Amino acid sequence: MKDKDKKDDLFKNNSIFITQNNLVKVKDMFLKYSFIILFFTLLITACKSEDSVDTETTEKVKQEIDSTSIIDTIKTTQKKIEAVSKKEEKKEIHQKIVAKYGEQWDFCSCVSANDSINKAFEKNLTDKQSEKLMVRWEYVENKCKEFLTTPNTTPEQRLEHELKVKKCLKSAGRK
Repeated sequence: MKDKDKKDDLFKNNSIFITQNNLVKVKDMFLKYSFIILFFTLLITACKSEDSVDTETTEKVKQEIDSTSIIDTIKTTQKKIEAVSKKEEKKEIHQKIVAKYGEQWDFCSCVSANDSINKAFEKNLTDKQSEKLMVRWEYVENKCKEFLTTPNTTPEQRLEHELKVKKCLKSAGRK
């Protein structure tokens, strides 16, 4: 029996040994797979975090700011182009007028000359004086073509023109 008991003991020891060996392997596998599962869980969770939403929102805001600044830049550029084209248009008109009627007087000289002619027409004049005044008026008209062709169709333009006229008359000592 001793032999049989030895065999049983050996078998028990072997089974325990095998079981312990398997436990060690299972434990190692469990730790390995647990680590892998934990790693992938953290990776997936990190990829779906709120930061990506903030990044999207940030990108949208950046795009809106960029588009707004682009629109503002375009509007500013258009205004500059319009201002330059108006200046160029005024220069072209001035050159055409000078080519056709000769050198032009400045704004205040035209205002003063027209004011004095208007005041003279208000008086009782003889036919000879009226003819002289008409010749003078035609001369002034040729020297002030640019002044007479300046557009003042909007209320702002009329007001600006009126203020300029008053300033010129005041500086000439007429009003």
